Amino acid sequence: MGVTCGADSPCRDVGWLVRSPEIYRNMRCLRILIIATLALTPTTAVHWIALSKWRQGWNKSSQCLYAKKHSLLKGRQVSLCQKHIEVMSHLVSAARDATNACLSAFSDMRWNCSSIKFAPYLTPDLVKGTREQSYVYALASAAVAHSIARVCSDGSLATCSCGALPHEPPHGDFKWGGCAHNIKHGLKFARNFADAPWRQKAVRKNVEAAVNRHNNQAGRRAVRSSLQTDCKCHGVSGSCNIKTCWKALPRLADIGERLKRKYYIATEVKQRQIGSKLKLMPANGKLSMYQKNDLIFVAKSPDYCLRDDRVGSPGTHGRICNNTSTGTDSCDSMCCGRGYRTFTMESFSRCQCKYYWCCYVKCQVCRTWVNAYECN
Repeated sequence: MGVTCGADSPCRDVGWLVRSPEIYRNMRCLRILIIATLALTPTTAVHWIALSKWRQGWNKSSQCLYAKKHSLLKGRQVSLCQKHIEVMSHLVSAARDATNACLSAFSDMRWNCSSIKFAPYLTPDLVKGTREQSYVYALASAAVAHSIARVCSDGSLATCSCGALPHEPPHGDFKWGGCAHNIKHGLKFARNFADAPWRQKAVRKNVEAAVNRHNNQAGRRAVRSSLQTDCKCHGVSGSCNIKTCWKALPRLADIGERLKRKYYIATEVKQRQIGSKLKLMPANGKLSMYQKNDLIFVAKSPDYCLRDDRVGSPGTHGRICNNTSTGTDSCDSMCCGRGYRTFTMESFSRCQCKYYWCCYVKCQVCRTWVNAYECN
């Protein structure tokens, strides 16, 4: 990775990462060099999430080799790319959805998922086996299953179609029909793709590989358990005399919130000898065994209060907080007791809206000044 620097100007990365200037344009040389030192070689930890920065079409197998060269794909993922080239544009969408869902879910917490933006060169908090890493792995795996399941049903892929109708009889005044999201195909492809780096013979039995495979599976199980029943009415003037229903997935953001609840209660594990086998067991022997849909981790997280690149903590200096909240976004929690400054900012909102028959609403734009609070 080549870097050129001015005396007092942002670093300009001249390697692959320059294709994402929105992440790096405000970073100084010291910051870039610290990150580069910590991650001279890309890690296999959800490296493919960097596909969110892909800005071109994907229609030839040579692009799979390009992605491998720049550490976006690893091992069997390259052959899956070449074999299923038509899927890759949807994986790019999955990477973007996962990134946005993570940033949204943790926007009001000290760890705000900003680490994910550095992929494929990730900061230590996403490579050391932390609670945060467990969430990102689960969400990324879920995003693949979610994306593929949905595009199968809308006809975007020739290799799959609508999901199967439920076996159970309908409970209510409706019939099964429509085009269900193909959850079975989505889960299968997600397992093959997301787990590929951790099923290679060289790492298959490592603690890291076992933990990551478990969290990947937990993410996919969250997708499966999120299936809901969607319906459409048929009848004169929308009378809904006949109702057709099918199984569909919610937004990935909703699945991200489900996994966030698992993040809060994730279990720290250690590898222990149980009989003739090594198993991942709760580090605290007083805790009950975790389940397949739970998240697990092996390393404690930093508190994310102060910036420390050695552990991947960006700190909370300059973060906006809520001085009336008692939650994770409160100034007390977000600023870690360092205090905060108050300033005013201009806010624009729609106001004085009027409904015109028929059929639109016309509003004015009102400007107000509001107080905001920033951590010291």
